Amino acid sequence: MHIHAYRAGAILTILGPFTYFVSGTSSFSAFIPSIFGIIFLIIAKLASNEKIRPHAMHVGLLVALAGVLGLAPMLLENGDDFIRGEASRPWAVFSQLITTIALVYFLTAGIQSFRSARKEA
Repeated sequence: MHIHAYRAGAILTILGPFTYFVSGTSSFSAFIPSIFGIIFLIIAKLASNEKIRPHAMHVGLLVALAGVLGLAPMLLENGDDFIRGEASRPWAVFSQLITTIALVYFLTAGIQSFRSARKEA
């Protein structure tokens, strides 16, 4: 399970600087995905310890859920404009979309992992 945290963490950590430099923005809000990414990399490292793995993964799932809930309204507001190519800040919407996909990926993997662990117990 912690491999999913590493994957999501790596994607999000790279996404921040990528969108910052590609978009030519001067806003440090472009690095928000990297903050999530670093959190997931820390969670993945903590989860490599068998004793605290379930606790670390629960924290990761809470962080991912909070992120998705925070991003959903922004994507719903700007998604149509992005699809039509009319978004005022297309790289910001792109970053929000990739962040949401990475967080949903982690949530899905985490829920499946906990469900299978419960069946085995």
